[in-house]
Amino acid sequence: MIFVILTTIAAVKINAVGFYQYFTSDSAFIENNYVKPTEDKLTFPKQKRNLIYIYAESLESTATSKALGGQMDENLLPELTALAEEEGIHFSNTDKEFGGAQQLPGTGWTIAGMVAQTAGMPLKEPVDGNDYGTGEGAQFLPGMTTLTDILADQGYNQVALFGSDATFGGRRTLFTQHGNVKIDDLLTARKTGRVSKDYKVWWGYEDSKLFEYAKEDATKLSQSNKPFNLTMLTANTHHIGGYVEKDMPNQYSNQYSNVIAFSDHQIVEFIKWAKTQSFYKNTTIIVDGDHLGMDVNYYKKIPESGRHTFNLVLNAPKTTTTVKTKNRQFSTMDMFPTTLAAMGVKIKGNQLGLGTNLLSNQKTLIEKKGLKKVTNELSENSKFYNNTFVFNKK
Repeated sequence: MIFVILTTIAAVKINAVGFYQYFTSDSAFIENNYVKPTEDKLTFPKQKRNLIYIYAESLESTATSKALGGQMDENLLPELTALAEEEGIHFSNTDKEFGGAQQLPGTGWTIAGMVAQTAGMPLKEPVDGNDYGTGEGAQFLPGMTTLTDILADQGYNQVALFGSDATFGGRRTLFTQHGNVKIDDLLTARKTGRVSKDYKVWWGYEDSKLFEYAKEDATKLSQSNKPFNLTMLTANTHHIGGYVEKDMPNQYSNQYSNVIAFSDHQIVEFIKWAKTQSFYKNTTIIVDGDHLGMDVNYYKKIPESGRHTFNLVLNAPKTTTTVKTKNRQFSTMDMFPTTLAAMGVKIKGNQLGLGTNLLSNQKTLIEKKGLKKVTNELSENSKFYNNTFVFNKK
């Protein structure tokens, strides 16, 4: 119980003074703004599009140059930014090319970032405890409808690829309990012989292997007559300092800068491969930072207000709507409906969960209410959230 309480304090970013207020308060904000993702709100195209979703560990637009909208003297993401400018869609919070999403309470670590981007909701840890569904008979947010739930109902084959043990942090339960997604992780790789039974570097196996296995998984998925969703999570850019692969170029004086730049190259090389495959013409690819980086020393000179997660949408079907990509105030929760829209799904009202489809003209919650208001409200306790998503079933 002590661990749960401490986790709760960290998750909602409140101090000791605010602790009592958190558990005695009850904000109606989520209840008043939540849009349930029901089937009648979604219209899939006749030919359903495949999805490849790349969660890039700790990837920020901050890593681009100041001239482009980031915080670096040099652009550490030259290949991703070039791809975005040539053919992709990138949403920025400023009038510069490469801003990004605001990080809201309950979205600032990997599993929370995944809940935000697949369900348009924060991950809020109630005082009663939430073991992310890893305990015997436990369930992980059983009342919540996620992207993978929706795609499962639409007949998609789905694989979640991780270079580490998927059980860590609740990733296995999130994806298996929501859409019965097939898990392909470090344990799978050991079992199938992709790596030796005792193989482990960094968090499991390095990203160069991850992308090779992603090619294998995508190829196999594409051979079915069903649409597919391949979700993956990189790991090399995890704090502290990142993981240095043997063939990583040493361009910069700082190790983490080199790791970020190499991850940029690895992601784009995989995308280049995907573009040569027959399935690509009907596949949307999304690259999104799961949360802000946690390497405190690396970012110590940059205020959190100047840091934003990276986003990129590739090969979305063309729309007649003029997409506003600059001066957008948004969060990673908005990626939930935006992902579906980028797959050609029409969304009634353009809102799902607490997220807004950024490919529409609809204003996001932050644009409507202001960042301070949304941040404060999501930091409060919500009985509606606990009763609806944590303790109740759909």
